[in-house]
Amino acid sequence: MLGVGEVFKVGVAQVRRFSGYVEGIDWLRGLVRGLSVDLVVLPENWVGTRVLSRVEFDEYIGLLREVSSEVSALIIGGSVYVDFGNRVVSACPIVGGDGLVNYSEKIMPSKATHERGRVGNGKRLGVVELGGWRVGCVICVDAMYPEITRALALNYVDIIANPGSISVDRVQLWRSLGLVRAFENSAYFIASLGTGYKYPDGRDVLGGSFIASPNGEYILTVDLGVEGLFNAALNRQDIDYARARRGYLDDLASNYFRNVRVIVTKYE
Repeated sequence: MLGVGEVFKVGVAQVRRFSGYVEGIDWLRGLVRGLSVDLVVLPENWVGTRVLSRVEFDEYIGLLREVSSEVSALIIGGSVYVDFGNRVVSACPIVGGDGLVNYSEKIMPSKATHERGRVGNGKRLGVVELGGWRVGCVICVDAMYPEITRALALNYVDIIANPGSISVDRVQLWRSLGLVRAFENSAYFIASLGTGYKYPDGRDVLGGSFIASPNGEYILTVDLGVEGLFNAALNRQDIDYARARRGYLDDLASNYFRNVRVIVTKYE
């Protein structure tokens, strides 16, 4: 429920890819009924890969708003492709009981999956403050760029949500990446991954969702191939300990790294 404090309760979805957002929302409604969480995180493109018009995007937000009101939780609505008129982007809506609170865009669409041929570069990262916790979203492959998660860290984000679609041969890589991103940014990293479909090149996508703590541990790992909403509790003390002990965020905020020069010499 909203109004969190030291403990922040999350539900991480690992789910198939639906043919549209109406079908997806029906599935979500059945799963969250009676649930007590502060945040629900959904995967990338979980309601399909068709580009939505602005009207359809608004309708999708409206359906998420209804679910948010029913469960009294903030919802990271995965990501969807949206035509905003002058550009098509991958957007991650952050939705509450009053509707759209904020949203992120995928900054660097995937080259490997040919996403760049139909989706433009994003320009914004959304952060929402809820009950003393700051929640931000980076979409899928954006997590590979440390500069992107660092932008959230410099705004003292406590939770980095990562809606993703990861082929089964890259799941262990992604879990390792999430562990590093959590540790270096002194924040929780939540990866909600789709399951039960294939990449355009034929590789299986089987999920592997997880939560990594800011102290180098997994507090949740979801088995490959299973579907559902998986719950965990995040603790403020873990974040406070990480930041006090290591001081990474203070180092980043100091801008000292701008004074570092790279010197290249030639040796024959």
